[in-house]
Amino acid sequence: MFLSRYKGLCAGVALSVVMAGCSSKNSDEKGPQKPTTVGEDKLQLTQTRTNLFNCLKNIKDGSFIQSVISTTGLKDGDFANETWLNDLSDAMDNAFVGVELDNESRFDFAHWAGKYTYNATTKAFEKTASADIVVTFPSSPAAGKNDYVFTITGYKDAKFQVNMENIYLPTACKASLTKDGTTLFSLDYTGSFSAGSFPIPQAVQLKLSLKPHDYLIKVNKITNTQFAAVVELQSGSDCVTAFNGKVSFANEDYNNLSLSEDLVSVEGLLEKGSLNVKGSWDAKKYYKLPTYKAADINSTISIFGYNGTDKTSEFRYKDNASGGYDLYVFYKDQTSDLATVYSDPFIADLKGMLKPYFGTDVDSWFEMRAKSQGSFSKKITKIKNTLSDWVNKTK
Repeated sequence: MFLSRYKGLCAGVALSVVMAGCSSKNSDEKGPQKPTTVGEDKLQLTQTRTNLFNCLKNIKDGSFIQSVISTTGLKDGDFANETWLNDLSDAMDNAFVGVELDNESRFDFAHWAGKYTYNATTKAFEKTASADIVVTFPSSPAAGKNDYVFTITGYKDAKFQVNMENIYLPTACKASLTKDGTTLFSLDYTGSFSAGSFPIPQAVQLKLSLKPHDYLIKVNKITNTQFAAVVELQSGSDCVTAFNGKVSFANEDYNNLSLSEDLVSVEGLLEKGSLNVKGSWDAKKYYKLPTYKAADINSTISIFGYNGTDKTSEFRYKDNASGGYDLYVFYKDQTSDLATVYSDPFIADLKGMLKPYFGTDVDSWFEMRAKSQGSFSKKITKIKNTLSDWVNKTK
């Protein structure tokens, strides 16, 4: 299985995000930095784990997520409002019946433009003229009015070619969700792509707001085979962080792209305050490894933690007695801890935070929803399966 093969490598990347995603306070002091002790380095990682949990709790308690929870009635793993959600989602299906990309992968925005107003009596959407796509509907069965307004505006696209066939890609789009006039979600996307035999991204930018946090995602072409990526979480005292990365490919024949053959390397830097995590992955070498023992994988990756300019840790794998390998944190005195010393308490705290909503067995929530006969649950399961299929296609 693809995911089984790469789970160790993914764990290393994930732990790096955990360690750099939400750290302690910034320091703007000047002058030489005093080296930290191993004890201080361990404390920084522990504090980072705590701050990351606080960050996620802040997101969970934010107006966007809380509004979604209220709308669905999500509690103890079930949707208390599922019957109402079935009616609403079925009405949405009927209003946008057949909405899909055409033979050239084009979304016909002009055809679907209009204002769609939910009628609770007829359990159907009524359409009137509008230059945008505007959907109004209630935020709960008890709302008594259409207090949600979802809008898509400014949609533009352009024609390109892939494998000698025409396709359309979006070049601009804005969207928002408001509740009683207060914005809960907003999106602002722009993208430019090269002409020719394949639409190579030139500059793609996505600004996303899920209250109370703002996100920025950018991809820019360095050369036809190298791309720079930026991901920023721009608000929230425990959450502000930035990732800068570079991805390199062997050639620009993207019509026949195979990651195992064409991906050369991935480099990245995660920054938060004085804590930085720098990493690189020699993908070309990794895909040619004859075996996947710890030493083999370690020869293809490099992940170091820094407190300012002081190198504090390195992430490496060690073989275990079960024939697999575990991720370790090696400190500057060459002592080490299993990475689970930091990740297990975080996962336990996270499951505890999610338990009131997803029930006792958080891990199997999607499987339980798949057994529901409700049309809304089936739609959630379909989205999850679509994403899983997309991930598995990258093997």
